[in-house]
Amino acid sequence: MHVVKIKENPNVFITNNIYNYLDPEKIYIPIMQEALYKKNDYLYKDTKFLLYNTSISGYITGEKKVYYNKLLVPALEITNDFKENIKSKRRKKNITNKDELIQVLEEYNLIEVAQKIKDLNQIKNLIISSIDDEIYDAKEFIILANYDEEILETIEFLQKVLEVNKATIVTKNTNAKSIKNVKSIIGTYPNIKINLVSDNYLIGYPRFLCEYLNIKEEDTLLISTSLIYDIYQILKGKSILNNIITISGDNVEKSLIINTKLGVSLKELIAKFINIIDKDYEIYLNGYLKGIKIKKIEDIIITREINTIVINKKSKEVEEDCINCGACQRICPLNINVKYCYFHNLNSPKCISCGLCNYICPANLKLKETVKSDQNEKEKY
Repeated sequence: MHVVKIKENPNVFITNNIYNYLDPEKIYIPIMQEALYKKNDYLYKDTKFLLYNTSISGYITGEKKVYYNKLLVPALEITNDFKENIKSKRRKKNITNKDELIQVLEEYNLIEVAQKIKDLNQIKNLIISSIDDEIYDAKEFIILANYDEEILETIEFLQKVLEVNKATIVTKNTNAKSIKNVKSIIGTYPNIKINLVSDNYLIGYPRFLCEYLNIKEEDTLLISTSLIYDIYQILKGKSILNNIITISGDNVEKSLIINTKLGVSLKELIAKFINIIDKDYEIYLNGYLKGIKIKKIEDIIITREINTIVINKKSKEVEEDCINCGACQRICPLNINVKYCYFHNLNSPKCISCGLCNYICPANLKLKETVKSDQNEKEKY
């Protein structure tokens, strides 16, 4: 199995605390079609849009283009009135079977997990992953550490609805000391256990995690702790209007976990919370290894798809000529001929964009940017 120990910067430390940013001045709602609303219209909190609902109440004060799921799309600018006005509150969900669960997940735009449940004829293994693969990311584990009772309650609910006898929470063995509270209350949930896995990069990738646990991927439902927490909120009749993200890296004074409203400008969020050490820096969206380097933070907003922001000192490494060492192919977890793809400008549908080829290359070649199959990502931001 191809998992790798990644050397991390020992000076980058993330605490278990979650900071809140629930009163932004503005948010932005991406619109993929002609808007039903116009400037100066008032929007209540939780007004439904195609991609996600409004996380504040306020007036439409303009329009700008923002990035959503790697695409530059028009978005409505909503200025906060700080009243949190809501037209009608959601009710608690009484879900009794698999089909009802799928319907509710689709209603809340949790399409990916709904599709996973649909695709599995029989779920033999329910695995909840609190593994953060990316260096400088701690979202999944921090959610487990801070919302342990909510996570356990929701897992037990899923076991009943999906008719799964046992469930396993998986976390890295380096987190063992930080989940004392989880271990102390898990005794009241006899059908849920904790499995500590090695602290290696890509151990949380579904295929590799199933191999590690010696279970079959085709009859396993693997869900992250963040999704479990989303489901908890749905069951309690709450809308998913926030996202918990990590902002860290070697160029910030303090790494933070921030619970923020959806649609908040990344630039505003960084200005509010983060002290950047060196003015010459690079920002990576969704991780240093797997993620995308951002060119303009002004157009980036916080969406459900964002897990982490990494702010590093600008790299002084210069690309050199390939020395034909073969390290990129040896480290590739899918055995892709990385060098061949790079020199022939080919992408591979097998590539999972893990970034290990970039990480290992002594010539500092940007191999991942060529090999990864989603060519739309190339320097899009």
